[in-house]
Amino acid sequence: MRLGIDIDGTIKNTHEAARSIYNEKLNRNVQSEDITDFYLDQAYGLTPQEGKALWRSLESKIYTVGLPMPHASEVLNDLASQGHQITYITARPGLYKIEKITKHWLQQHGFPYTGENLIMNAQDKAEVAHKLQIDLFFEDAPDHLQNLIRKGIRTVIMDANYNRDFPHKAQRMDDWRQVYDLIDRYR
Repeated sequence: MRLGIDIDGTIKNTHEAARSIYNEKLNRNVQSEDITDFYLDQAYGLTPQEGKALWRSLESKIYTVGLPMPHASEVLNDLASQGHQITYITARPGLYKIEKITKHWLQQHGFPYTGENLIMNAQDKAEVAHKLQIDLFFEDAPDHLQNLIRKGIRTVIMDANYNRDFPHKAQRMDDWRQVYDLIDRYR
């Protein structure tokens, strides 16, 4: 199968990295459970404009640190060894520095990255998935989920506090080891 894999919130615990960095920068003690929206703005009392500016100023650091989701690298390597095509499709800006950080992070954490299976700045992931003929997409962000599902891309929701109220009944997973059953179901 051709698998589309989001990065932040799907294979990388980016919210936890950002929360830690925001707490340090803003001298706060916001806990993970306090973040119930995809954007961290509300939990930190920021306007969307302030939140966007803060994110941009800390973006390189946020993308550099942070750990993979448990079992993500191991499972994706196993899937790649079975012949599944893995393509990372992220909305991260396609800026040279951010792309370099992203590639390094994938390699550093042992993900099956070939040098050619990363799509940056995918603001319309459904369009990219359609163009690449992705069979199954893994995503966490509500806006992207909505677009993927609306455009008929088979999508699995990576469960998170900020997407639990997502109205579509797409399949969910909270552990990468669950992916084998999902692939068998959708094959």
